[in-house]
Amino acid sequence: MAVLSEPVAGTPTLSAQLCVVLATGGESIRRRIEDSLHKADQGINLVLVHGVDELIGLELEAPMIAVLVCDLDRPDEMADLRRVRRELQEVSIVAVTPPATGTGVRRGLDAGADAIVFEPMIESTLAVTVSAVGSGQAVVPRELRASVQRPALSHRERQVLTYVTEGLTNSQIADRLFLSESTIKSHLSSAFAKFGVRSRREAAALFLEFDRVAQ
Repeated sequence: MAVLSEPVAGTPTLSAQLCVVLATGGESIRRRIEDSLHKADQGINLVLVHGVDELIGLELEAPMIAVLVCDLDRPDEMADLRRVRRELQEVSIVAVTPPATGTGVRRGLDAGADAIVFEPMIESTLAVTVSAVGSGQAVVPRELRASVQRPALSHRERQVLTYVTEGLTNSQIADRLFLSESTIKSHLSSAFAKFGVRSRREAAALFLEFDRVAQ
């Protein structure tokens, strides 16, 4: 788990908070979330709801926290996250998701999540994540921290990634830049490490998103 340095606006101390669980993931995951937060013994009150409409209908306001079960790599569930953020602008959102790609995590934060917890880590990280969010922090899985923070890319890495987004192969990029194909692979490997991803598709998506945000 990595706690980002930027505080989340409008999130006061945990002692005053109501944690609302949106249990669309089914009985098993709902029980795991509930047990995890109860065992933390942090004075958290739980209200269980079972759909986006029901959650929005509660008309929550800060300092409340919503624990939203969703899959960050599924567009329809990302739409639900955006809707909850749009309707409950002052409420902090902790997204509980199956392990997602770096692109999914980045998009989840852009869509309005203040923190992200992977389902296999509910027992070990959910309670401390809720506490951190209650203290004004944004939280993401440590291994995907590089996907969230803007990496410092070299000039060559940016050139290579630009061509990757255009669909060029390593051989074609090498021809364009008058470099060897092995050098292109080296630049890509370095960019993958900085982004915390393993594929050209993820690296290209994050590169485009970072450029879009910077504009």
